[in-house]
Amino acid sequence: MDYDRRQFTKKALLAGAACASWASPLFAAGGSMHVVQTGDTLSGISKRYGVSTSALRQANSLSGDLIRTGQKLSIPGEGGSSSGKVASTTSHIVQAGDTLSGIAIRYGVTVGQIKGDNGLRSDVIRIDQKLAISSGSQSGSDYLAGVRAATARINVRRDNWKRIVVHHSAIKYGNAAKYDAAHRRRGMQNGLAYHFLIGNGIDSGDGEIEIGPRWHKQLLGGHVKSYRINLTAIGICLVGNFEETHPSRRQLEAFTQLMDWLRGGVLPKAKRFAGHRELKGEHTICPGKNFPLAAMHARYD
Repeated sequence: MDYDRRQFTKKALLAGAACASWASPLFAAGGSMHVVQTGDTLSGISKRYGVSTSALRQANSLSGDLIRTGQKLSIPGEGGSSSGKVASTTSHIVQAGDTLSGIAIRYGVTVGQIKGDNGLRSDVIRIDQKLAISSGSQSGSDYLAGVRAATARINVRRDNWKRIVVHHSAIKYGNAAKYDAAHRRRGMQNGLAYHFLIGNGIDSGDGEIEIGPRWHKQLLGGHVKSYRINLTAIGICLVGNFEETHPSRRQLEAFTQLMDWLRGGVLPKAKRFAGHRELKGEHTICPGKNFPLAAMHARYD
């Protein structure tokens, strides 16, 4: 959470703290089954499983988008996304040191998906436990096309950036334009506190990477309390409250693509990686208990 927008975040949390609940899918022939929960929409369910709304309608003989709480929906085994991948299930045998978040990153799925596929009520797993991993919803999308194109026109201060810090927005609404306006109202003359913002599908695309003015102009961040750290730290924020929910699969895909790209040569000296709460003097829970920090450290440290 941006240190300079605590008031804005608190107000927004009070106004919209309720997050959509995800039902646990049940295995069904040729795919899986979803039990509709309060707040579910057909489009939201289609995004979760990587199928099109038309495929959902056809599989369940629906004439429109109206669904009801408790209704069981068959999820087609073959997704209707642009990736064209056929749904498949593989098995993972839990090894010493494994965590659900680490396994999710390894297979390109979400923690929620693994828990749903295996009927898990918590994140606790045991050595030698066999987990079913559904891979049909992997998108194989390139989230960096716009970022690469924009960065080609920027004189990147490669020697300046020494660290990358990840945040969550602590609310489920918002995009770069809305946060930029809010931060300017709070007196931040350079606008959006972060260099990059990754959407969750509400006010911007799920996994969409938006570029802030601070990256365009290669300016210091405004995302942590420490001015010294802001001078040399790139801020990446994922939209969502990850104390309550998990980041989406597409958000994690976009985040790892962005990190790999930045660390792969764009910012050769940005060797340090941290979650906001891990920085000395930053009294915060950001980026939330459900962001897979340990797995990201394993990947980037």
